[in-house]
Amino acid sequence: MDTKLFIMISALALIFTLESFIPHYKGRTARMKHAFPHFTVAIINGLLTKFLLTGLTLAALAWAESNALGLSHTLPLTSAAKWILAFVLFDIWMYWWHLANHCLEFLWRFHRAHHSDTEMDTTTALRFHPGELVLSTFFRLPVVILIGMSFSQLLVFETALSVSTLFHHSNLAIPEKWDRMLRTVIVTPNMHRVHHSATGAETNSNYTSLLSVWDRLFRSFRTREDTHTITIGLQSFREDRYQRLWGFMITPLL
Repeated sequence: MDTKLFIMISALALIFTLESFIPHYKGRTARMKHAFPHFTVAIINGLLTKFLLTGLTLAALAWAESNALGLSHTLPLTSAAKWILAFVLFDIWMYWWHLANHCLEFLWRFHRAHHSDTEMDTTTALRFHPGELVLSTFFRLPVVILIGMSFSQLLVFETALSVSTLFHHSNLAIPEKWDRMLRTVIVTPNMHRVHHSATGAETNSNYTSLLSVWDRLFRSFRTREDTHTITIGLQSFREDRYQRLWGFMITPLL
């Protein structure tokens, strides 16, 4: 098992367990039934990544490095500065990519499969349509080339992003004062619950994936005084069939 996968599984197992003891939304009794489609799509996406998407990314990064393309290869920076530059610029890209998934109809068709979950917990972080994964990979290739990212930098970023995503999608009951303190730096559960609200103005906010600063900077940051009152999911796609694997998979076609 590679390091990234080990860290992801460990974080998922820890947070999933803690959600049973300190849940934000209480009374959920069918957690494994809810999680099963997410685990299944995670396996599908993992295989897709392993046998296709990782190879494409490696080829693009190798080509860029051999031709000294990208900011990291052209600017006279220290190794530490290159890592910081790569992290910051790629995190900004992730913000704009997420925003595009909400603003562009074609992209939203795939991304809404993620938002259609009506009982968000840490397994919702696995609930991304394979079509969205493919689109994300292809659109980010020119970005990683322009930045001049190394595979190590991308791998470390993706590992940090995966843990962050598992955390901020979680149903953990984080005290508001702690959540408020954490979200000055990173995305937190209360911040991301607003993003998964069925209310359109809230769904279209809080786009950042790792560092919370981008939502504040680009004026898309939004909070809710009491996140217990948020209705999670979308106004449409609330039926049980869309919570199952087949309904999730066909959501972009509807």
